[in-house]
Amino acid sequence: MGGIAASLREVCAAAVDDAGVLGFAEAAAFAGDVEELARAVEFLQVVAAGAVDRTRARAAISAASTRGGAGLTGEDEAGGTGAALKSTVAGPVGDGYRRTTDFLRDRLRISTAEAHRRLCLAGDLLPRVGLTGQPIPAVHEELAAAFAEGEVPSRSATIITQALDRVRVMADSATVARMEEALTMVAAVHDPDFLTRVARRWIDGLDQDGTEPTEELLRQLQGAFIRRPRHGLQHLEIFATTDQFEQLLTVMNTATNPRTGTSQVAGTPAGAGDPFAAEPGVPDERLDLRTRPQRLLDGVVAGSKISLASGGLPATGGLRPQVLVTIDYRDLLTRLTTGAGAADGGTASHVRNEPGTGPLGLAGTGTLAFTGPVTAATIRKIACDADIIPVLLGSEGRVLDIGRTSRIFPPHIRKAITARDKGCTFPGCTIPAPWCEAHHIDYWSRGGPTSTDNGVLLCSHHHHLIHKEQWTIQSRAGTPWYIPPPHLDPHQKPRQNHYFT
Repeated sequence: MGGIAASLREVCAAAVDDAGVLGFAEAAAFAGDVEELARAVEFLQVVAAGAVDRTRARAAISAASTRGGAGLTGEDEAGGTGAALKSTVAGPVGDGYRRTTDFLRDRLRISTAEAHRRLCLAGDLLPRVGLTGQPIPAVHEELAAAFAEGEVPSRSATIITQALDRVRVMADSATVARMEEALTMVAAVHDPDFLTRVARRWIDGLDQDGTEPTEELLRQLQGAFIRRPRHGLQHLEIFATTDQFEQLLTVMNTATNPRTGTSQVAGTPAGAGDPFAAEPGVPDERLDLRTRPQRLLDGVVAGSKISLASGGLPATGGLRPQVLVTIDYRDLLTRLTTGAGAADGGTASHVRNEPGTGPLGLAGTGTLAFTGPVTAATIRKIACDADIIPVLLGSEGRVLDIGRTSRIFPPHIRKAITARDKGCTFPGCTIPAPWCEAHHIDYWSRGGPTSTDNGVLLCSHHHHLIHKEQWTIQSRAGTPWYIPPPHLDPHQKPRQNHYFT
């Protein structure tokens, strides 16, 4: 091991000069190689931490046996990580540290949190030896294998193990195993930030019924409260249920769409009334200095103005915004026929997923465009006050196309694509469907039809990226797969966005 460290130090000494003469493709390949090496080192760090913890535990057992005291038992050693933490002597091997984390912190010059993290990974992802010497597999075998092979980085492994610990008390072993497999696949192709979002969706989906407050408590807490003005501004505080919050966000986000003009209001031509527009119909977004909270406020105010100006608000209420809701059709239908029916009002769309499963592979769950995972009970409340527009998909998630009669995706095709994709389909993107644009996989100008099979949702950034024609898209059974350029992935392995699935 010392020879490897010496070789790495030699490489580091010349790395800056060598990297200075690399082209872009060579630099990208160099960065990829370094990252693979770093992941191998991260695995060795966990192995080393586990070895230190194990040997200190053995030393504590030996010391306790020599003194004839109770000390630590063989069960502590078999338990792996944390065994040495129970030692009450000032260092079982005479090192002066009561805990392994303290020893690692001082010896390796790392934080206590980092030492604890490595020890936890060692306990979850490394095999152990039982009391009789029999091998005991890792607690999370699939994740352990991917971590040992360098497919999953250390930080991502920690995110997954913590998420699995959260749901273990509320889910059966089969569901936990399925969650481990899904998150391991995501971690192998995505960064830790994206993995955190996906893990949160799993946790929220599995814990949706366990901590949900009662309807009576919600009625007591919800409401819009007019507070005392602050700094010359009126102060409004809102506590809303999930379905109420989705309605508000739907209106608010009309002013935050990155492709919407700075001062554009629904029904008003872009650039109208904007004296600073660079040219008619093209507002200069660089002059918009509003923060996101300010844009959200403008969105709800603009929506209120339109409702008042339309004259369509009756004394008992107005037309509700359209909210897209995704849930398994048979699950919704069964629950509606047992106690709820559709009435006039807003619009709720649903799409048929795989039989008996929701957006996370969990029965009885649904998804709102902005809020994310939601219980079937909440969707039923929306459906009771909405027209149900079924988006009927075929056996492979396909609907009829409209050929080449139109370059622009009409509303019914756009709704079908939205129900299928739920957001930007580019790998790793989390932009929801309302902010996305419909893109022809095979360009319309080159003979591609305007259909759901040839359509895909992309946010503005990734839409422009695809038109640079470095990434390519393949549609497999109606599902888009993305082929990266060689400088990002020499093997050009197809990728898919699993965030909305």
